[in-house]
Amino acid sequence: MSKRKKVIIIGGGISGLAAAFRLSELSRYAHTPVEIVLVEAKPRLGGVIESRTQNGFLLEGGPDSFISEKPAACELAKRLGISGDILGTNEKFRRSFIYKKGKLVPVPEGFYLIAPSQIKTFLATPLLDWSTKLRMGCELFISRRDSSADESVASFVRRRFGETTLREIAQPMIGGIYTADPEYLSLATTMPQFHELERRYGSVIKGLLARKALRARNSSAEASGPRYSLFLSFQEGMETLIRNLSARLVKVKIMLSSPVTRIQYRNVWEVGLESGTSLNADAVGIALPAYQTGRLLLPVSSGLAQDLSSIPYESVATINLAYPRSDIPHRLDGFGFVVPAYTGRKIVACSFSSVKFAGRAPADMVLLRAFVGGALHREVYESDDETMLKIVRDELRHYLGIEKAPRFSSIRRYPHAMPQYRVGHLDLVRSIQSKATAFPGLYLAGNAFRGIGVPDCVKQAESAAEAMFEYLKGNTAKPVRQTALPEIQR
Repeated sequence: MSKRKKVIIIGGGISGLAAAFRLSELSRYAHTPVEIVLVEAKPRLGGVIESRTQNGFLLEGGPDSFISEKPAACELAKRLGISGDILGTNEKFRRSFIYKKGKLVPVPEGFYLIAPSQIKTFLATPLLDWSTKLRMGCELFISRRDSSADESVASFVRRRFGETTLREIAQPMIGGIYTADPEYLSLATTMPQFHELERRYGSVIKGLLARKALRARNSSAEASGPRYSLFLSFQEGMETLIRNLSARLVKVKIMLSSPVTRIQYRNVWEVGLESGTSLNADAVGIALPAYQTGRLLLPVSSGLAQDLSSIPYESVATINLAYPRSDIPHRLDGFGFVVPAYTGRKIVACSFSSVKFAGRAPADMVLLRAFVGGALHREVYESDDETMLKIVRDELRHYLGIEKAPRFSSIRRYPHAMPQYRVGHLDLVRSIQSKATAFPGLYLAGNAFRGIGVPDCVKQAESAAEAMFEYLKGNTAKPVRQTALPEIQR
């Protein structure tokens, strides 16, 4: 770079922080100084990720974990020097339940969201009646779909496994992740692995069985290293990642309580703040919800703004409740349960937080976390706190037999926080990317595009930062991947 370049990153959630950190890494190791300013509207960093302690309990507001199958979050933790703080789930109770006919029924071992990978446990489960098991077994003989066009998750499950599987298993399992209506949810965006199994093997079940056999053959040849559970967190909560990221941004100027009110582009990017301050930069990274990004970019490109604003969002709330173990009749021998929408019940799911992860509650106490809202339970989210808490307590009485009031409870609301990946979402994302490239130095990140989980956000943010760095250098060479960077020592 001929002169010191300046970048403004808008949004201090996990995406904005990961982008700023990756950009600072690249700048440091390439010995090419970049001035980075991170602007956040709220008085704290982290967005929906927030962990706090109360009376010896560790409460998570937003996500309480991330998945190990997507490596970006684990790799980031390694570079931050906090791999040793990663916490796996309780090995004794690695199962979950689905509500059916007044009971919490265990999901059979080897069941992967919508399909079985272990035939014996599938045939033995009381979760499904024999007619449904027979219909699911017929999936082995159903021809693959020829079209490569996107379809809804509901359409895919109904086509391959039948209506009952969709209603009693797929919808609650998927609803617990995306808080979405599967009738509109994009298969290509949310669960492309199932489309690939159908395409490659002609059957999802055949594909799952084949991959299971392949993993078994290769297990002895796997590289040594930590063996993680599917779900991971940190010993002191998910905000550990936020605290360590922000602590490493020593050369990044962080502006809290600084809402952005306008963005303009005149061969240089101009970012206006609510305070009246105006900032100029060579490049801008925006890591906000798509509708906020759309409003800010309207003066820059009405077409880009329209695409961004067309991504729908739903609101969700989490309710943490603390109980003495003796007040809960249920054995709590799992990580939690999900509830099918057809039952007419009022919550999406409940996590047994202190069973799932160690250190979440004092001895002889239990921490539960209920989820409400989303596409199929908007009316519960829209209720006031007192009504919401009463609904949740009534629901937990029904599922777990809890009669007594919790020692304390805590509600966290996240309005318009969950993007809904509708059919055709990837085409929309490609349109957004194409229109954004018309404006040099503009980069977008966040959970609106290609994944809602923490690893997804980290991966997309780091990719945006790498592309931004190459732009600032004035070339289009392939950026150095994060694996080329050494771990930062504490």
